[in-house]
Amino acid sequence: MGNRLDRRRFLQGSAAAAAGVAIAGTLPAEAATADPGGRGRGPADLIIHNGKVLVMDERFRTADAVAIRDGVVVGVGRDRDMRRFAGRGTQTLDAGGGTVLPGINDSHLHLGGFGLDYPPFTIEVDTATIEELVEAVRTAAAGAASGAWIRGQGWNDNRLPRPPRKTDLDPVSGDHPVILTDFSGHAVAVNSAALRLAGITRDTEAPTGGVIEKDADGEPTGVLRETATGLVGRHVPPFTEDEVSAAIDNAIGVLHGLGITSITDPGIGLDRLALYARKAGAGTLGIRLNALLSAGRSPDALRDVLAGYEPLRGVDPRMLRVAGVKIFGDGIPTAAQTAWLHEPYLDGSNGSLTIDGDTVEEQVANLHEQIRIAHDAGLQVGTHATGDATIDAVVAGYLAAMRRNRRRRDLRHYVIHGDLTPRETLRTMARNGIGVNMNATIKYLLGRTLDPVLGPERTSYQWPYRSALDLGVRVSSASDAPVTFPSWLQGVQSAVLREGKFGGVAGEAERITLEEALATYTRTPGWQDHADRWKGTLRPGNVGDVCVVDGDILGVDPHELIDLPIAATVLGGRVVHDGKSGGPRSAIVNAAASGKRHDRSVACLQGGRCCCDLAV
Repeated sequence: MGNRLDRRRFLQGSAAAAAGVAIAGTLPAEAATADPGGRGRGPADLIIHNGKVLVMDERFRTADAVAIRDGVVVGVGRDRDMRRFAGRGTQTLDAGGGTVLPGINDSHLHLGGFGLDYPPFTIEVDTATIEELVEAVRTAAAGAASGAWIRGQGWNDNRLPRPPRKTDLDPVSGDHPVILTDFSGHAVAVNSAALRLAGITRDTEAPTGGVIEKDADGEPTGVLRETATGLVGRHVPPFTEDEVSAAIDNAIGVLHGLGITSITDPGIGLDRLALYARKAGAGTLGIRLNALLSAGRSPDALRDVLAGYEPLRGVDPRMLRVAGVKIFGDGIPTAAQTAWLHEPYLDGSNGSLTIDGDTVEEQVANLHEQIRIAHDAGLQVGTHATGDATIDAVVAGYLAAMRRNRRRRDLRHYVIHGDLTPRETLRTMARNGIGVNMNATIKYLLGRTLDPVLGPERTSYQWPYRSALDLGVRVSSASDAPVTFPSWLQGVQSAVLREGKFGGVAGEAERITLEEALATYTRTPGWQDHADRWKGTLRPGNVGDVCVVDGDILGVDPHELIDLPIAATVLGGRVVHDGKSGGPRSAIVNAAASGKRHDRSVACLQGGRCCCDLAV
């Protein structure tokens, strides 16, 4: 790729800043400097220069360089004008002609689930041969504590000559129970130790809808499908807090490698919040984290959560903040057909709300009561809603709560996913300040594959970015990791092209511009986080969170966006990724960004597994 970062000049000192070359048509320095908060004049701590700086404000202004002091942007403009911020202790970063953006905000990402999806917590067994799979298990068992479970995922019996069996796993697993989930999440392969713990013998009957595969002698082979997977799954211990903590640290390192500096973790429990608070209090969290507590499936469940919640103390709210709650409204409109629609799926079936209640009317009433409880408590509500009937019920609930209690202003409730939001509902959302959080990366994975499920018209409309923006709705984009890998460049590419992984264009009319797509990963998530006054753009006075892309985002063919490397990531003026990092985190970025796990993600979505199922 072109425009490589100049490693010899990376963080070499202020002299490098003087060598920067100005680019025509950039933001004038005199209109873009600040001394926020009475921090004093003094030199900058870091100057990023020789780049195409996208300020990402409403006017989409550009510059050459940005200066950061005490974690805050103090200047943005031409290279030569930023030299006045240089001093003896100023560090410099040469962007090498690449693109400089505000730090990326993945505004719907399950941090624990994403971290635990990778080694050493879960091994990758998407192999071409049984021998390779066995070797991966052997290696994991050799490095695990005595008796610890070996978890793996990704095997594909369409790729392998047959499913892995206990006879393959037993010789290499020792005293370790082994459970390997297939790429779709609908089957597992286990060893004899796991079968014994689950009490599965030749006489065990499979539960309704499940399969226990057996050999010619009637003995279980170790392969369990559909509901039978739960026979072993219920015996697999949860990850320990130390394991979860380490997985979170690992995940944050991967996110830094992608240029991501902020996330929203939706639907967490109070125990996870306590872990985040400990990390934030110790200064080791490493990412700006906006949290939504899980609201449960009923008003009483939400009341219990709020009764146990204590506002955070002793942590920087710009690093960790509880924004509100997440409500889980329905399923997903894939082949699983669990989203609730006004017009049924092509086969005549329909999904439903997932809120408690014996009738639809009771479910809707409970949904609205959950929204009211949260709204009256001054909490933002994000609701998982994919089907148009669910979305309409959610928006009606938001409006009722807002009209009933007008003292709670600007809570910025929003629809999560919003796959099939009707145009008239989008208009209502725009008028009432209700946002939507969409998933362009999932759009890429699904493409036109839902034509037989939803029909071509609804498939093309799914995730109506263009319609929403034209009607004035604030639209954020997110990966929903671990459902998809959090490659925002893939998301931008998908929002611009609407091209699917398996070919075809799924909704040309809903394409948006590159600039609009970038805003959905920067400026608009800042609004969603109630943080638009201090992050999401590189305006002076905002935090110094920066993503440096090795290449010209605005100049390349959109098909090539996914191939652009992240040269550097800066969090609060501190370089947390310099593009030279090797090891397992870089391997995760390189493998996953290239699409290695796309097939598994598609299979999970088509099988009905979504964010709430995969979050840990």
